[in-house]
Parts: sequence; C-alpha cells; structure tokens
Amino acid sequence: MKFVPFLFALIFTSCSFSQNEWWRIGKSNEAETEEVETTVEETPEEIIKETPKDTVTELWVNDSIKEPEEFKKGTINVSKSSAVDKIIKFKSTTIPPNLSPLMDGYRIQLFFDQDRNEVDKARSKVLQMDDETPTYIEYKAPNYFLLLGDYRTKLAAEKVRAELNAEFPTAIVVEDRIYLPKIDGEEETDEH
Repeated sequence: MKFVPFLFALIFTSCSFSQNEWWRIGKSNEAETEEVETTVEETPEEIIKETPKDTVTELWVNDSIKEPEEFKKGTINVSKSSAVDKIIKFKSTTIPPNLSPLMDGYRIQLFFDQDRNEVDKARSKVLQMDDETPTYIEYKAPNYFLLLGDYRTKLAAEKVRAELNAEFPTAIVVEDRIYLPKIDGEEETDEH
C-alpha cells in the first residue's frame, strides 16, 4: 500500500520535469545556439565623448525647452454670425440652468418620441415660429418630451396651445414645475 503513493509521486515528478523541456523536442542544437551579430556604428557614449561638453548640454537643454526668441504683438478679430447666437440659445435651454426658484405651473407638451433627433427637429420648428418662448427637452424613459413655455395659469397655456394647434395637433397642456415667468409689463432692471 505504501508503494502506490511512492509510485504516484515518482510519475508526477518525472512528468513535471519533462514538461519544462517539451518545446525542445524536434529542434536541432544549431537552432538553439544560433547567434546574431549586430554592429553598432557609434554608441551614445562615443558621441558624447567626441562633442565638447558645452555643446552636449546646449543640445539637450535647447532641444527640450526652447523659448521663443522674440514676441510679436498682434490683434485678434472675432467675428460670428447671428446663427451662432441662435445655436447657443438653442443648446443652452436643452437643460435649463437652475438659476431661479421653481413653482407649480403649466407647460405645453408639443411632441414626444424615443428618437432624440426627431425631438430636436420639432424643437427647431418651434424656434423658427417663436424663438422668445423657452423650450425644454426632458427625458423620461423611454421617451424625450418637448415642452414649451412657463405658464402660471392653465388658461394662458391653453391660449398658446390653440395658436400652435395647426403645427402640433397633438399638443396638450401639462402640469409641471416651472421657472418664474416674466409678468407682462415687467421691466428688467439691473441692481448691482
């Protein structure tokens, strides 16, 4: 019975030693000892010895950090079209900034779809008709909703919805948290 574990250990160790040399089977000794001779024309140390010390440090320092020799003064002219302002306004109201307090109110849901591009197309159509009224795109899985305006009363929202009924026949008035809308006749004043 003691002979079986000894035999097992002997077979196991011989197999493990033979596995380390398995890749050498079928290869000749010439392939194992083949050497490739490479010649290097000059080593970096030889290059450094041949060049003067000042030149070496000058090469290394000047190549790594090179400052401009002179500064030229110039002017920059920025010209942008009004289309850029419209794009900035369009993108800035996609996710409205949280600058003012919210209140309960109404918005007009003009359009909804699962494709964001379709909602953006509908939004651009609205902005062509009226670019003063804020538009909002909200995502509630799995749809994107195009909402228009900040209305305090349902009656004010219904009036605007009736005007947009030709372009957006499926528009509805929905309750939502809105930003404080400007009251008609309210003047903007800068208090600093």
